[in-house]
Amino acid sequence: MADIDDQWQPTRPERAHRRTGPGALTPAQLALADDLHTRALALRAASEDGLSIRDAVHLAAVQLGLETPQYDDEQ
Repeated sequence: MADIDDQWQPTRPERAHRRTGPGALTPAQLALADDLHTRALALRAASEDGLSIRDAVHLAAVQLGLETPQYDDEQ
């Protein structure tokens, strides 16, 4: 059950059927994907300059500690 004080709760309802078999995500991977999705949506909504989906997902991954920050001169 999700913590009711968590500001990053998923905004979309859980699907009734999920993919099973090879290639299916584990419960931990599903939770991480939901966190990433929710944070990326919040970042896009809060951005004043229209943050792209790609940049929002990257920034959300950095916030979750999944990626290290990249700067323009590193790309």
